[in-house]
Amino acid sequence: MLNRPEARNALDKEMLRDLGDSLAELEKDDHVRVIILSGKHDYCAGADLRQMQGMTPGEAETFARLGHEVMNSIENCPKPVIAAVSGYALGGGCELALACDMRIADESAKFGQPEVSIGLIPGFGGTQRLTRLVGIARAKELILTGRIIGATEAEFIGLVNSIAPDGELMAKTEEIAECIAQKSPAAVGMAKRIINIAGQMEKGMAQEIAAFAECFTSPDSSEGIAAFLEKRKPRFEF
Repeated sequence: MLNRPEARNALDKEMLRDLGDSLAELEKDDHVRVIILSGKHDYCAGADLRQMQGMTPGEAETFARLGHEVMNSIENCPKPVIAAVSGYALGGGCELALACDMRIADESAKFGQPEVSIGLIPGFGGTQRLTRLVGIARAKELILTGRIIGATEAEFIGLVNSIAPDGELMAKTEEIAECIAQKSPAAVGMAKRIINIAGQMEKGMAQEIAAFAECFTSPDSSEGIAAFLEKRKPRFEF
């Protein structure tokens, strides 16, 4: 469980590293057949903008590579990983859910890639995984508008597998996890690996990292992040 509720579980460097370490431990534990990734209160409101403020392009690239490393480890984990999403799953939080094999949401869940609103683009795999999941047209709509959608629309476009009533999210997720856990671990791991091959996207991922870092050469990202942290509307120059 992501446990940084005071920041709506925003992903900073330390949290990403901890998440990667925890995943590695669970991967080696023979008693664990399925991993459920949830958040305390909110799922994850995105990357930590306070830590990102003032980053150089080089620092932004390093941060994006760390995010990609963790998301890739989730996607390539031989054990199924299910995202149990309540509340906000925005930006890096949405990308965290996208890296999982399935996404179960409660009725309160909100999804979005609002990075363009602060002069950035998704930097943890969102341009590629969202496109693979919902198609090019839907991905462009969500990423280019930065629109935040509810659980019902997310299920309709294929971003979410199913919706649980509020208060029943973990029960629903555990029910699915238990179903998978009863199957052959070797077959499940192999099936996941082969399915992933159908969507290889290394080139697009590399270009996303480079483009995310390039965003930090523009005054738009500085203004966008500052405006968000100061709770005001950004003033982008044309």
